Amino acid sequence: MLTAKQTPEQCAVEIVSVVPQVVRFLRSQMRQGDASLSLSQLRVLNYLKRCPQASLTDVSEYLDVTRATMSATIERLVQRGLVERIEDPQERRRVLLSLTPTGEQQLQQVLQRTRSQVAQKLDNFSDEQLQQLLQGLWLLRQAFEETDI
Repeated sequence: MLTAKQTPEQCAVEIVSVVPQVVRFLRSQMRQGDASLSLSQLRVLNYLKRCPQASLTDVSEYLDVTRATMSATIERLVQRGLVERIEDPQERRRVLLSLTPTGEQQLQQVLQRTRSQVAQKLDNFSDEQLQQLLQGLWLLRQAFEETDI
């Protein structure tokens, strides 16, 4: 419950409590969206959407897995026609990764279904509550904005 004066520590307690619940919900919805893709594969597709022509190292570091693990994941996505490897014109030994149109389409379908489920959760919020929520999310984004992506 909100009190007259909030401290950063009180906000931190709420963020650490609520964010994992939201993430669990999002993950469960994304898994339901396309049972043929693992959550890790969806995270790779989402990363490549935001960072086209990323290297294997970029993706493995972002997802905090080994290069060998990421290489196997990428290989499966390439075989399914969702990701393509492109030789870096500047550095022949470096391979760049990008979504294919099929990969983009599958990712968009999963994200749209997930967004619809989130919207249903928010359906009973008033306009004022939705404004407050958006303002809070904007503030969180500002506080945690990733500068390297």
